[in-house]
Amino acid sequence: MLYARLQTVGGMPAPAGAVRRLVEIVAGHPGFAGLCLMEAVEETAAGALLTLWRTAEDARLAVDRTEAARGGPRPVTLHSDRIYEVESAEEGPDAELPPGAAVLLFFDGPHDDAWLESARFAQRERIGPALRTVSGLVRGISLYDPEERSSAVVSLGTSLEALARAEKAVNSTELLPGEDPALLTGPDRAVVHRVSAYLGAPV
Repeated sequence: MLYARLQTVGGMPAPAGAVRRLVEIVAGHPGFAGLCLMEAVEETAAGALLTLWRTAEDARLAVDRTEAARGGPRPVTLHSDRIYEVESAEEGPDAELPPGAAVLLFFDGPHDDAWLESARFAQRERIGPALRTVSGLVRGISLYDPEERSSAVVSLGTSLEALARAEKAVNSTELLPGEDPALLTGPDRAVVHRVSAYLGAPV
């Protein structure tokens, strides 16, 4: 299992030199498995830093290790910080291309078992197969916080247009037998970003 640390940040865009230095430091930490730094398209929305780790302990220690290695102020202002389990990480049709855009979907908890089972079924059986046909999609990562019983989904595409095609594909799917519309609530928040830095995440 992989673990993710998802931080929402202000002060974007940071100076290019500071971003490069941050990426170099984080990529050198034990257990590092991937990174995506994102600048929100809307000026009023927060940017985000997603990092992936081999163990929960490495995810937990990442910030302290970065502070010790950097020896200076953050290039961005931290708004929120949460560690998730990575439930799935799937390559898209254009997984070999670097992402230029991302959308973060937040499903605030706590959710009960019926909601979680329904969401996982929909992702596995209906949404995932639809997205595998969308050109321009690079990767999709589903995250789960077992303490808060909340979820998040990160979709990476080559462009904002690719993400729009993905949204249309998902919205065009029909519910499968046994799916309960009452349990299929949409995200509490959706934030569209441009990708500022990316180091490929494993599947």
